[in-house]
Amino acid sequence: MDKPQNVPSGQIFLAMLGFSCNNNCIMCTTKPKGGNYKDRTTEEIIKDLERGIKQNFKKVEFTGGEPTMRKDILCLVEYAKHLGYEDIALSTNGRMLSYGDFTEKIIKSGVRRINFSLYGHNAILHDAITRTPKTFEQTIRGIKNVSKYQASFPNLRVIVNTVVSSLNHKNLLEISKFISSLKVKLFNILDLIPDGFGKDSYKTLAVKMNDLSRSLNNLERILNKFYLVTFFDFPLCLFSANLRENSYTTFVTAQERITTAKQVGYKPRRFKKEEGDVCFDIHKERIKICENCKFYKECGGVWKDYLDLYGQEEIVGLAKTHLCLKK
Repeated sequence: MDKPQNVPSGQIFLAMLGFSCNNNCIMCTTKPKGGNYKDRTTEEIIKDLERGIKQNFKKVEFTGGEPTMRKDILCLVEYAKHLGYEDIALSTNGRMLSYGDFTEKIIKSGVRRINFSLYGHNAILHDAITRTPKTFEQTIRGIKNVSKYQASFPNLRVIVNTVVSSLNHKNLLEISKFISSLKVKLFNILDLIPDGFGKDSYKTLAVKMNDLSRSLNNLERILNKFYLVTFFDFPLCLFSANLRENSYTTFVTAQERITTAKQVGYKPRRFKKEEGDVCFDIHKERIKICENCKFYKECGGVWKDYLDLYGQEEIVGLAKTHLCLKK
């Protein structure tokens, strides 16, 4: 029997449903693993939801793969609401939400937070990254369909997630302006993870640290168009002190990954915390200069694949330039 536990305030019960997806994103970390695992059954997911509520979780998020491909997704959302989850979220490419009837059903079933994946400000860029025609058109229609319900459901939140790579980093400002034009106020920017397809194509998709830093810090001029811009998995030394301390920004590092969500399904072992509260990401490595960094315990370091490809010279320079080092 699962004993009640003290869940960190706001921690999300992240329900991984499977690896199936109707996109074929060039940097996807999950879809290529689908050949080794079957999508989870309804019964398995229901047991997880029941376990989560017994463990005092209040928030649940359905993710994949693409959860809207499942025939049971509405039933799973409804059951999560029945169990008493107070915040039910969905991570999606948004294509199914381009259909108005499905959008209405998913919102009325209880979803109150929807994370859309969007990688470009136009169809040419986004569809090139998803490697699937007409995905931009469908995702944008999905965002607009959900937005129509925000007046009726004031706690309904629309979030856009953008993974940064060599294909779109120079367009980040344009992408941000476009997302703002859709009246989206919550924007997540994610670093490219060298895993799955992202690892297979890392040499092509990786952005050198100085170039990536310029693209990210260039967003300072548009931050106030959003309620919050969240940066995921980037080494914190990429950001200027002004951007790190900006009231419109927050940063999810290895430490936050551990404390903000507990994934169930397929039992990932990406993050861990060791003695002294030092947090680790299995894909990252701390280099010598990290030992003198203000963010040593939380950051996790630099992607191992990046260091193998480009070395540490640029990251050392950025750590000094952006005032990350202890005095």
